[in-house]
Amino acid sequence: MRGSRLLLAVLLVGTTLTGCSALSPFDTCEDTASPLRKLDAVEVLDLRPAEARPVDGGSRAYCTDDSGDAGLTAERVYVYGGTREEVLDYYGRAVPAAGWRPVQDLDTGPEGRRAVFCFEAAERPSVTLAFEPPERLREIEGLDPGPEAADPGSHVWFSLFAESATDGSRSGCLD
Repeated sequence: MRGSRLLLAVLLVGTTLTGCSALSPFDTCEDTASPLRKLDAVEVLDLRPAEARPVDGGSRAYCTDDSGDAGLTAERVYVYGGTREEVLDYYGRAVPAAGWRPVQDLDTGPEGRRAVFCFEAAERPSVTLAFEPPERLREIEGLDPGPEAADPGSHVWFSLFAESATDGSRSGCLD
């Protein structure tokens, strides 16, 4: 009995000193390479209007572990010499044709602000279309939006990204 108490005391002190990491109920980014590769290969991420061009460094896949459960993201960032309406029209046809459905009606969102639209499919990760001001790409994302940023009124920047849990299981739009 005395040995059990001593063992319990050592475990309690040990987990307290390590910040309770041994007892963490949250998922982490450990062992996520395989599900991350699978997420990065989701074919719908590479759909884009013919005139859209990938932004340098904007094709990436990563695990985020900053609060609570970690999550996986695969993303593509594009610049397009047209309008938001044209981008929405394209994805309003292309993404459902690939098997996803929009969760809400697609509209252009407020100018100069980040507008987000999400698509879901059974047994597949959610896919989100987000319009990004070039300043946000530069300052927050650390990406060079390209020479088109000198005349932002003539282009739109957008990202298409898929998200899943660290084990690769489906993550919905509202998860």
